[in-house]
Amino acid sequence: MRKRKMGFSKLFVIILGLLLALTLDQCTAQEFRCSSPSSCRALVGYITVNNTNLGAIQSLFNVTSFQSLLGANDLPLSTPRNRTIAARQLIRVPINCVCYNGTGTSSGGPTYTIQPGDGLYHIAAEVFSQLVLFPQIAAANNISNPDLIVVGDTLQIPLPCSCDDVDGQKVVHYAHVVEPNSTLPEIAQEFGTDEATLARINGITAQNQLKAEQPIDVPLKACNSSVRSDSLDFPLLAANGTYVFTANGCVRCTCEAANNWTLHCEPSQNRPSRWDRCPSMQCEGSQGLSLGNVTTSGCSRTTCSYAGFNNSTIFTTLVQDSSCTTSTPSNDVSRISLKWDIVIISVLLCLHLVMLETI
Repeated sequence: MRKRKMGFSKLFVIILGLLLALTLDQCTAQEFRCSSPSSCRALVGYITVNNTNLGAIQSLFNVTSFQSLLGANDLPLSTPRNRTIAARQLIRVPINCVCYNGTGTSSGGPTYTIQPGDGLYHIAAEVFSQLVLFPQIAAANNISNPDLIVVGDTLQIPLPCSCDDVDGQKVVHYAHVVEPNSTLPEIAQEFGTDEATLARINGITAQNQLKAEQPIDVPLKACNSSVRSDSLDFPLLAANGTYVFTANGCVRCTCEAANNWTLHCEPSQNRPSRWDRCPSMQCEGSQGLSLGNVTTSGCSRTTCSYAGFNNSTIFTTLVQDSSCTTSTPSNDVSRISLKWDIVIISVLLCLHLVMLETI
């Protein structure tokens, strides 16, 4: 009888340990490391729970500019706010990111007003689609008891992000919620990075440390730009297949890998948000070139590129590169030449042997 009691005790301890492990797994997240001294623009991948629309997503995440939401998803500017977004569809949401104590978190939003029937777990897992865990919401709002929240109170939602360079390059950090059964190699291939980089920046040393249904930091390669370090929008980061508005809405910049990973900026034709009108965007000493204009002379190409802005001025700069491609012998050509050299030598050697036999 005593042995049976001991067995039940051991079974109880094992079950308790498993429950504790599962609870801890749901309460701990892979933090996004961030030590950059400046703020930046980052992205989060929001998977809609129910049918909704773009305007509702903009309101939920407190996205100031609707155009920035369109740009993050490469949608036409004519897209209406009431554009329907079906359940389980992915929408990339731009956020402002800052670093604090080595960790990145969203700045200036989003905020959420507690509704009747809400709980922190529901807000984290369903309203914000697992981009954040409920203990993180509790910590960010100094809530000692997650079960005691007040309807009508406003919560700060600390979304994960980073502003750090990766391997010396500017990137757009993207919070991607890991799907069940996915692997690091699959995620790396999907987003054009590599497994080692993903593991390093997320502190993952084994495959089983990749937590399903939690966000992972994915660095998206950003287009190169000529933006000055003293510009109010430095660093201006845009990932492939996205566009951003800057200089109080006067400038639109597009990132396309096909454009040699170079940020292409031009006047947006928008009404500026903080100026009476957009300042001049002409490049000095360019004989009439304005922002986005290109001129060529032979193989030399000159572009009037965007270089940033301050409270009264939009900066431009002339960028020169080559529009011609030079063809160089490939390794295959060298190998083919080498093979012909071997053939000729072999033929000559055979002829020499034949001549020796006939003598």
